[in-house]
Amino acid sequence: MSTSVIIPAYNEEQNVKSTLQALRKAGWAEEIIGVNDGSSDATGKIMEKYCDVSISFIKNYGKTAAAKAGWLASKGSYIVILDADLRESAVYGEKLLQPLQADKADLVIGTVIGSGRNGFGLVKRRVQRVIQRKSGLYLRTPLSGQRAFRRQHIEHYCQLEAEGFGLETMMTLKAISEGFTIKEVEVPFVHDGKGWGIQGMLHRGKQWLEVERCLWKYGKSYS
Repeated sequence: MSTSVIIPAYNEEQNVKSTLQALRKAGWAEEIIGVNDGSSDATGKIMEKYCDVSISFIKNYGKTAAAKAGWLASKGSYIVILDADLRESAVYGEKLLQPLQADKADLVIGTVIGSGRNGFGLVKRRVQRVIQRKSGLYLRTPLSGQRAFRRQHIEHYCQLEAEGFGLETMMTLKAISEGFTIKEVEVPFVHDGKGWGIQGMLHRGKQWLEVERCLWKYGKSYS
């Protein structure tokens, strides 16, 4: 069965080339779809060169919109979504397929090793508590963007609306409400955190706001 990999990206010219080249070299993805989310750098041009399908937004709509565009353009039986900054570690995305192929999961979430600059983890712990109260499931990395699911479930995820970084929380809550089996797997993905500077703090503030809105919309009964 074929696999489509979706790479949403915003201003990732420093990382996306290495990520796409690693996927090409690994050879396990039959289709690579890049979604340029209104980048102001060379991200879109790089995707046009290295992806089977390249989609470009004229403005930044956020990760959720970018992921949905990729899902809808895909043809594979299995859908994998990976962050653009995984670089060489993107080759390990194949490990996300194993629980699906063995019929042991409907949604697979891969762990990510950060650089140690990823902030306080307040948003992560908040999401962990909501998910655990709702399902009894404890996820080590509930905000990980490395995910895989079967094509037949695309419509479930495309039904919901979530702002930007609320994507992962939205997917998990939807999977729980549909009775899907969720499995978290140990995968040696590596990416850089946003650091402790102004940009890092702004990033975490935006992430917190978008995730919190998602929790209120889809999971407030369990918070």
